[in-house]
Amino acid sequence: MSTEEKRKLGAALTRLSPEDLTKALEIVAQNNPSFQATAEEVDLDIDAQSESTLWRLKFFVKDALEVQGKSAASAGGQNNNNNPSNNNNNNKRKREIYDAIAKTAKKRSKKPCQEKE
Repeated sequence: MSTEEKRKLGAALTRLSPEDLTKALEIVAQNNPSFQATAEEVDLDIDAQSESTLWRLKFFVKDALEVQGKSAASAGGQNNNNNPSNNNNNNKRKREIYDAIAKTAKKRSKKPCQEKE
């Protein structure tokens, strides 16, 4: 998978619902037993994942976002979840994961690129 595809995958992960994000992290954990998918804070290094894991994630994310788009359209773009406490917990978890992904991306972008001559 190219660097650009990995970047797009990382960006797409940030648009998943908390439930789908948890499922995506479980996909990573299936091939990486040391990965703690349910930890309070998750640091996902996309570059360290196997090609098969990346492709499984890509297809899962694509399908999940399509379903989310259809649900949002059928609900008129409204969230039907009437439990604000659950919503706050989901938003907090989602923010923590996004921050961890962003932090990993920043670490990678700080690495100097070596060009071949």
